[in-house]
Amino acid sequence: MNTGLNSSVNPATPRLLIADDEPLLRRHLQALLAEFWPEAHTTLAEDGSVALTLCQQQQFDVAFLDIQMPGLDGLQLLRELRRLPAPPLVVFSTAYNQHAVSAFELEAVDYLLKPLEEARLQQCITRLQQRLSQQQKPQANLLHLQQLLSQLLPAAAGTEPVSAAPEASTTAPGTEPLRWIKASQRDTIHLLDIADIDFFLAEDKYTTVDSAGQQYLIRTSIATLEQQLDAQLYWRIHRGCIVRVKSILKVERDEFGHMTLVLKNNTTELAVSRAYQHLFRQH
Repeated sequence: MNTGLNSSVNPATPRLLIADDEPLLRRHLQALLAEFWPEAHTTLAEDGSVALTLCQQQQFDVAFLDIQMPGLDGLQLLRELRRLPAPPLVVFSTAYNQHAVSAFELEAVDYLLKPLEEARLQQCITRLQQRLSQQQKPQANLLHLQQLLSQLLPAAAGTEPVSAAPEASTTAPGTEPLRWIKASQRDTIHLLDIADIDFFLAEDKYTTVDSAGQQYLIRTSIATLEQQLDAQLYWRIHRGCIVRVKSILKVERDEFGHMTLVLKNNTTELAVSRAYQHLFRQH
């Protein structure tokens, strides 16, 4: 188990975040997770603001949050995380039991009281593993369906296959930008007009495609999509997200300097990492 940012983590590895302003308690929970969930990769955050920034920069599967933290407390942090396109599952680890009702109203998965009991933590981990497994089930047949469609489309009279370029390809100079893409929704594959897509969001081995609030899955990476899309129409706003410029209604900034995009006709709000905030600044 490692700590800190690591872009080389296996996409199949569960990614955990621990946010607690007490260093000893952070390390204690980290050690317990190393024992009971050894295949997971853990990142540590010393307060809520740092945790939010990390979640805006990369995707986590689970966030273990303390309640009492400087800056953003645990409940405030959970409210912010719920605004992300793909928020992590949240477990509270705290010495205060009076916040349990609020935590579950915000759809926290579990509420652990300090000092942590090993048996209780193991029970929580089992619940998290079940939830993560359920999240992955709708994606299970994606590869098979895409392969099947690739075989069927060329066979249709007078048609040619419509597809994003392979993962390893690069767009050659003068190549026309991507216009259509195949995407899966449950057991059905759809042909989507690029002009109708609001944003692309990286998630594990797949990329979520959001079109008018409907979500689909593709296997093309964000890096490859960035090469294939018209750079005047689609902007990358953090490592794992590309947004359609015309879909942006407004840009909001909070007191911590975090920037969020509010979209037209779409309830999703997208975080902008600091590396890309210059795109939205007035000059």
